Order: sequence, then structure tokens, then C-alpha cells
Amino acid sequence: MAPLNGPWKLLFSTAADASFSKNSTRGDAKAQNIVDGVKGRITNVIDFVTKEDGSDPVLKQLQVVIKATAVSPTRVELNFKYAKALLTRFFFLPIRWTLYIPVPAAFITRCIVFLSNILRFGRGTAKKVPKAFFDVLYLDNDLRIHKTGEDNLFVQARESWDEAKPLLA
Repeated sequence: MAPLNGPWKLLFSTAADASFSKNSTRGDAKAQNIVDGVKGRITNVIDFVTKEDGSDPVLKQLQVVIKATAVSPTRVELNFKYAKALLTRFFFLPIRWTLYIPVPAAFITRCIVFLSNILRFGRGTAKKVPKAFFDVLYLDNDLRIHKTGEDNLFVQARESWDEAKPLLA
């Protein structure tokens, strides 16, 4: 089995979009990702916490599905596929429903680089499409540390790791 396989709960990150608190406009949430090494897929999962009044937030859960490919012993390339939003209301009606959102970022990035290369034709080297990736800096059975291509650090732990349980609560 792949060492990255399985669920990983977020302990710490320098990425602003991966941090949540009850004081933020997005609300409090718990983040994790689930790695399926056999399928080459990572699913980032954000579970938004029930409000203090006991009601569910409009956005209950967000999942981002990513194709993952190991390109070296420590680097994993990422191709974002789609996001799945679990909602608790449709306008003002209390109806649970799911919204699937394709992630067109790779296509849009390719178009921008292509147009940039046309405008720069004959003036230096052509630009290449940047790749999304992370580098594994540390990995054991319980702890994982990786750095993204945007220089953000992520520290993640298995929920079963006793020493990390107080930090995961």
C-alpha cells in the first residue's frame, strides 16, 4: 500500500485558504484530505462546523477532487478535476442538495500561456504551463509534511495518532 494512502487531518498550514476559525466569515471548519493511491486521487474535504445556535451552515461540506501522479519519490503532481459542495438550503428552503463545479483552471492557464507565447513570438523563450504539485518533506505512519509549488507548508496527521488527538479536536 502507498504510504500516503488514507485520511490525513490538517494540523497546520501556511496557506490562507486552508485555515478556518469561528471568527472568520467562512466559519469554523475541519480540513482533511483522503488519499487513494490505487486510483491516483486525492480528495480535499472541508467540513463546516454547526453554528453556535445549532443550525447547519449553508455550505456543510466542500470536497475538491484531484488527480494525483507521483513523478518522483517525493513529488506529486496535481490536476484539479472538480469541486463538490454539499448545501443545506436552496434559496430559503431547507433542502439538502449537492452542486458539482468543474475546475477549469488548467484549461484557462493553458489558454493564457498560449496567448502570451503568441504575443511574445520571436522575443525569447516560450513560457511553459506551470504544474500544480507538492513535495513530501517528511512522511511516517502518523505524520506528513509537504510543501506546495506555491511554497505553502502543510502538516497533517492520522486521526489514530494518540499524540495528535488533542490538536485534531
